Amino acid sequence: MKYILVILSILIFLSCKSTNTQMAAVPEEIHNKETTSLPKAITLRDRAGYYKSKSPYFTFNIDLKENGYANVVLKGWMVYRGLVKVGDPSSEAKKFRLDIDNITYVILEFKDLDNARASVILKNVVQQSLDMTKI
Repeated sequence: MKYILVILSILIFLSCKSTNTQMAAVPEEIHNKETTSLPKAITLRDRAGYYKSKSPYFTFNIDLKENGYANVVLKGWMVYRGLVKVGDPSSEAKKFRLDIDNITYVILEFKDLDNARASVILKNVVQQSLDMTKI
């Protein structure tokens, strides 16, 4: 009987000891989560720069300004040069619609900070899809 009491007391001591170490580890994990910072969201202002299409036959260049506007050069079946509103400078969206005229618009989709894809659409039909790089 004496041996059973000794074994039970050792087991109780060990189980309490393991619980204390687990409880001590929890505040460290919470502290580590608080110190990690979240990645900064990329806005349209961060994407400002000169983007150029890679196509040799169809030219679409865009000079995106920090104020949300862009100077656009479009050469293909039509020629257009002008200033176009892209979006709000603080917008975190990746897709933007650029209205060229009443039947032509461009869907500009940013892949990352240096690459984009432009789809030129005429009368709701995609005419050209261009990969663009930031210069």
